[in-house]
Formats: sequence, structure tokens, C-alpha cells
Amino acid sequence: MRRTAEEAAQTRAALLDAALFVFAEQGLASARLADVAQRAGLTRGALYYHFADKSALHAAVMAHSWETVTEPVWGILGSDAPLEERLHSFLTTWLRRLRHDARFRALLTLTLDSSYDAAGLPEGRAAKASGLAEWQQQLEALFGEKPAAADTGADHTRRPGAGETAAITPESAAASLLAWLCGTALLAATDPDLLPPDDATGVAPALRGLLP
Repeated sequence: MRRTAEEAAQTRAALLDAALFVFAEQGLASARLADVAQRAGLTRGALYYHFADKSALHAAVMAHSWETVTEPVWGILGSDAPLEERLHSFLTTWLRRLRHDARFRALLTLTLDSSYDAAGLPEGRAAKASGLAEWQQQLEALFGEKPAAADTGADHTRRPGAGETAAITPESAAASLLAWLCGTALLAATDPDLLPPDDATGVAPALRGLLP
């Protein structure tokens, strides 16, 4: 019985791995479950034993992949290091994984796929919107950790005048970083060589727009 359970778990893992790449490479609308089974080296019967349809398989792929592929990267932001140090490590790791980690790149490609409706998976579009909103909320909380600037008596609620720079708020910083993350993921899906260098020089422009 134990061997059967272990084999079933291995089969499911192989299907999830194959589906991640097939969905990312072909797009949700074009991907066929037969292609997933073939890539996993299994029969369609084995696939349908574990997943009722494309919707169920897609949901399982996203849940499994986020937990195993991206959580270690997002975990960098939860360390006790200073904010700037955490951001630097997070951004360089993000670029490095996009460039060199095929699973990470495939997951981000699939996450940003816009063909949910064409694929008959409208619930996927709603999940994507919810997921991106959750990202933004997490980033707003991160930037909200910044210590308040020393009180100089200035009125920080007024609009900046000529020659002045608008204050960076947690909301604006989170929105900018989210746009950067999505933009680099789209570049990587097209050609990883288009990405900025995964070092201090590559992330410096982004950091300048996120920190005061």
C-alpha cells in the first residue's frame, strides 16, 4: 500500500511539473492535456485519475508551484535585515531566478498569461487579479515598515512645488515594484537576455525609485 501511495504521489508531481511547462510554453488556451501527459511520460488515463479537467490541473499547478518555487524568494523580504538590504537581495535573486531557473520563469510566465477566458478558465483570471492584489498589499506592508523621517516641521500633506520631489509613499512604492516585477517577468518570457544584470548595477535604478 505504501509503495502504491508513493507512486501515486510521484505521478501527480510529474504531471504538475509537466503541466507547468506546457501551460507556460503553449499558453493556457492552446495547451492540451494530452501534451501534458506525453511530456510527463504518462497516459491520459493517469492524468484524468488525478485531475478532472484543465481547470483542476491549472489550479493545482499554481498552488503547488507558488509554494515550492516562489516562497523562498518572497521569504527574503521577511528577514530581519534592513529594508534596503532586503530589497537588494530580493531584486537580485528575482532577476537571477528569472534568468537561470526554468521553473521560476515558467511559473511567472503562466501567472501573467492573459488567455484565461479563451482557455475556458475565467476563474483563473479572477485568481490572478486576487494574487496580484495580494502581492501589492504585502509590498505596501513592507514599505510601511520604514521608520518615519525626522520631523523638520515641514507640511508633508501639501503638494510639492516647483523643483520639489513628491514623497514616496508605501502605496506608490508597492505599485512601482509590482510593475517592475511583472515587467521583468514578461521580458524573461520573451528572452532572458533582455533582463538587467542580476547584480547591484541591474537593480540600482529600481531601488532609487523605491526608497527616499
